[in-house]
Amino acid sequence: MNRWRYIEDDKQDGGWNMAVDEALLRTCERDASFVPTLRLYGWKRPTLSIGYSQPVEAEIDLERCREKKVDWVRRPTGGRALLHMEELTYSMVGPVTHPLFSGGLKATFSVISQALLQGLVELNIGDAHINREKQYGTTRQERSPACFASLNHCEITVRERKLIGSAQRRTQQAFLQHGSVLIATDHDLFHSLLIYRDGVAVNESLAKLKASTTTLNEIAGSAVAFEAVRDAFHMGMTAHFDGAWTTAGLTAAERDLAEHLLERSRTIAGTVG
Repeated sequence: MNRWRYIEDDKQDGGWNMAVDEALLRTCERDASFVPTLRLYGWKRPTLSIGYSQPVEAEIDLERCREKKVDWVRRPTGGRALLHMEELTYSMVGPVTHPLFSGGLKATFSVISQALLQGLVELNIGDAHINREKQYGTTRQERSPACFASLNHCEITVRERKLIGSAQRRTQQAFLQHGSVLIATDHDLFHSLLIYRDGVAVNESLAKLKASTTTLNEIAGSAVAFEAVRDAFHMGMTAHFDGAWTTAGLTAAERDLAEHLLERSRTIAGTVG
């Protein structure tokens, strides 16, 4: 029987969120007994996460981040900038040799996307779809510093608008996939934190982002509580991944590693709170 671990977190600081995800990935890399782990969490303060190799100075207005009291952190995964505010973030970490995740990056995206759909079913959202190919914002000319400005393979849409964006990192032994389920967002604030070539590019990108993105609040027509979203995705995703689930926190070694990674990141992170 498959064994799984579930870690339930409340809203945390951005630096800690990313340190924990990376600590889980590193632990999985070196521990053959690592149990595939689902973690659900939120964000205490507005925080801009930057893709692993995204150029900060060229694409992020750090002075504007300070003015608006928006933290920024570097993600252990790729992709482009994302403003985390009212959302549920999921992360899944496991060995690449696991039968469900051994088919490579796209196959793993697909498996996890199916589980995400089950979370939406628990929220009574039944018209969600898995995108099967890149559809917009993918050419060099269209490229935006904003993650939700593009629709990539196996991301989740509702009524043809992106609701869940994800990113994955794979090593020889392990993978980490995490992503954002938007409850609410502030596109205007987000775009004010990004650097564009000119004003026309800003306006076009902002209009496209608003037209191609949706949130749970918008779909429901009212405010949806973070705890309700977390509970729904817990139920849906754990039901989808059949096996024995154990709810547990970080091990002592994982917590120590996360604290070490957090301390290291403070030399480059933009915590303003």
